[in-house]
Amino acid sequence: MSLRLAGLHLFVLSAFAVAQPLFDLLGRNAEFFGARGSTGFDVVLFALTLLVVPPALLLAVEAIVPRRARSAVHAFFVAALVGLIVLQAIRAVGAPGWLLVAIAALAGAGAAALYARVDAARLVLTVLAPVPLVFLVLFLFGSDVSKLTFSGTPTASAASGERPRAPVVLVVFDELPLNSLLDAKNRIDAVRFPAFARLAAGSTWFARDTTVGEGTTHAVPAILTGLYPRGGEFPVYSDHPRNLFTLLGDSTRLHVVDEETHLCPVKVCPDLQSSFGGEARSLLEDTGVVYLHELLPPSLAGGIPSIADGWDNFLRDARGHDDPGRIPPAFRRSLRPQPRPALWYVHFMLPHSPWKYLPSGRPYSVRAAPGWGSDEVWNGNQAAVDQYWQRHLLQLGYANTVLARVVARLRATGLYDRALLVVTADHGVSFRAGQKRRPLSPANLQDIAYVPLFVKLPHQTRGRVVLQPSRNTDILPTVAAALGVQVPWHVDGHSLLGSRPAERDVVLIKDHGKRFTIPQGRLEALRERALRRQLALFGSDEAFSKLFAIGPDRGLLGQKLRSARAVADLDPIARSGSLVQVSGRATGARSVAVVANGRVVAVDPVVEGRFWALVPGGLGKLRVFAV
Repeated sequence: MSLRLAGLHLFVLSAFAVAQPLFDLLGRNAEFFGARGSTGFDVVLFALTLLVVPPALLLAVEAIVPRRARSAVHAFFVAALVGLIVLQAIRAVGAPGWLLVAIAALAGAGAAALYARVDAARLVLTVLAPVPLVFLVLFLFGSDVSKLTFSGTPTASAASGERPRAPVVLVVFDELPLNSLLDAKNRIDAVRFPAFARLAAGSTWFARDTTVGEGTTHAVPAILTGLYPRGGEFPVYSDHPRNLFTLLGDSTRLHVVDEETHLCPVKVCPDLQSSFGGEARSLLEDTGVVYLHELLPPSLAGGIPSIADGWDNFLRDARGHDDPGRIPPAFRRSLRPQPRPALWYVHFMLPHSPWKYLPSGRPYSVRAAPGWGSDEVWNGNQAAVDQYWQRHLLQLGYANTVLARVVARLRATGLYDRALLVVTADHGVSFRAGQKRRPLSPANLQDIAYVPLFVKLPHQTRGRVVLQPSRNTDILPTVAAALGVQVPWHVDGHSLLGSRPAERDVVLIKDHGKRFTIPQGRLEALRERALRRQLALFGSDEAFSKLFAIGPDRGLLGQKLRSARAVADLDPIARSGSLVQVSGRATGARSVAVVANGRVVAVDPVVEGRFWALVPGGLGKLRVFAV
């Protein structure tokens, strides 16, 4: 067989085994490209690479091996590609992963033998040669990525010559529900989150602020544009040319740090060009991770980085190399008064999952309790979900530490007093067993909707709490009003600095455009109920060390147990530095108490006979007792 014909057959098989599964998945989840700022050229190049490079590499191997070995090498490649196709087809069958791999391998071997001996088998692949091009056309023109691939040149809008009256610092945290910051009196918990509490004491806290989007890809653009999300939009400049950056870019020096959304065009944010340098590598790495999840049976996918925590940087997050609370040195140095108006914008991926940081910023690693699946639905055991909630609160402590660092820098340089400082979050997160973690649903609206919003005007020193409802679409018109700048496009929000219409309903919009409209009073009552549930589990106004006690028996923390039944059915205890997970079964118990050196160091509820307790590291021998 000629190399040309062999290459054609590898091209067809590779398209079915590799390219088309990824075209199908990513074509339905174009946020994979939008969240990393991929251009139309990037998407086209990605598609061509996926289609052409794998078979080209295989053909190159065939070309360099001795002629007498080419047939065997080609047969091996045919078997491997067919095996990949079969494995993806049967991966969801409820059988052991090794057995499914063995079946796929046998099917591949059989297909290779048929290919070598039967002319008709080779003819079928020759006839299918145009099909990969059909896959390519459907991906580029018929899927959700078509809007990214062939979007036109947008028209931006800038303020009409007004010079902003003050510098602006806008800080956006990610996946931070308001309730997580509150104590039993609906105030910011000053013990656990002192930086947020100090900010509230010297700014205007809009205590009934809600997001309008369920995720970053729509909630952050709503903050920066003042507009409601629409289905099919991506967090890129081409879809949102009228935004805070283009409004101020002609008259303001912009300092922007954001790897999750890309609304600032290079023309006004030239410093962002350097942050896109690693996107090609990130795209290839993340594509490989996604493909492995599509290929392998669930029982064999445990060691693969999760793809459930966002749209990008799966491998980087798994390595733990990038600190989400790191303030880039150049950005930190720029936080000082400047001779011309300036805007500083930073989007911290805190306290967003994966939850693996202590309040100090020290990372940790534990064997996670059962979490959520690709459908973003939590597993059905609330005790397991509560551990993730516990880790969320610990990581929120790190967000507090990062906020303290930013404010300290602003104060040290004299920028704090003269600047307009806005601190908010894009959306919340929910911790309800068997329910959606973040996508909006009737069961979690109160957890996703409410977010913190603090606005410190220039020279403001006294705090104020505003209970009138507001939305994150109000942030851009509020910033514009504070700066004395007119917004030259219609916005859905209103400035919070003057009189505004009463918002009787909360509007929440799913990523694909579906709306939830809920009476404000009803949702507020649900939020209050959710806060009481949180306080019953974790308390408030206590040191973070108290978070190691969860639920109705949390008062046992630090005490000596006088008489209790030891729990014998324990999972292997994994000690890994800062935190230790102790899990197992405890029938007939409401809680378990973990004891070290004679005192209770952790308390955890038991649900359906299971528990997952987090324990501080370095405590020596641990014993577990039923309560």
